[in-house]
Amino acid sequence: MNPLAPIPPSDSPSAPRPSRAAVRWSCLLDGFLLALCALLVALSYYSFTLYCENFGCIGKGLMWMLWVVCATVGWVVAWVVRAWQRRRGLGTRTSGLAFVGISVMGAGHLLYWLGTTALR
Repeated sequence: MNPLAPIPPSDSPSAPRPSRAAVRWSCLLDGFLLALCALLVALSYYSFTLYCENFGCIGKGLMWMLWVVCATVGWVVAWVVRAWQRRRGLGTRTSGLAFVGISVMGAGHLLYWLGTTALR
């Protein structure tokens, strides 16, 4: 008997297949995460191109706060969705990409904020 020979399908332990509802929820949540990433990119662009008004840049600060709240919620949701997908045996590529994208955008915003405001 060859130990390197593939195991026939009838003898292999079969992992439970995810239900159709779980697959649909996974696709829906992945779409939500991708839409949230697109929203964060749009908010980033808008907040970086927004000019200060004559009453102390409050609009720019509000945009940054909105971005931080959306990014934090998105980061937590991406983390939870990825853990749920991994536990169910579903693909985690999209939720992992969203998690990494939100993390990179957050780190970039933090570095920009430190360079222009906090460490001035």
